[in-house]
Amino acid sequence: MEDKVIEQAIERFIEIDGKAANIKETREKNLAELESKYRREIQDMIENFNQKIDEKVNEIYSKALSEGNREVEELKKRARELIKTMETKYLEIKEEIINKFLSEIFDIKRF
Repeated sequence: MEDKVIEQAIERFIEIDGKAANIKETREKNLAELESKYRREIQDMIENFNQKIDEKVNEIYSKALSEGNREVEELKKRARELIKTMETKYLEIKEEIINKFLSEIFDIKRF
């Protein structure tokens, strides 16, 4: 009878060991799936952050380019105004020189 009890105990231990192995296998599988899920979520978060960074960089680049273009246009406008002012001043000085020259020529002829 003692052998039978030992045999039943061994069978029970084998049965428990089999169940434990199944439970361990199931938990390892679940853990691997969970790990895979979290890796995908982390990868999605990284991709999302990278996309947001790209969008922000593009926004900043666009804003800088627009501001640069605005400043260039302002500089062109000021340069045109300065050239116009200089041309006007040149024409005034030229006219004064011509008038002075002609005035001196006529003054010389009188003498």
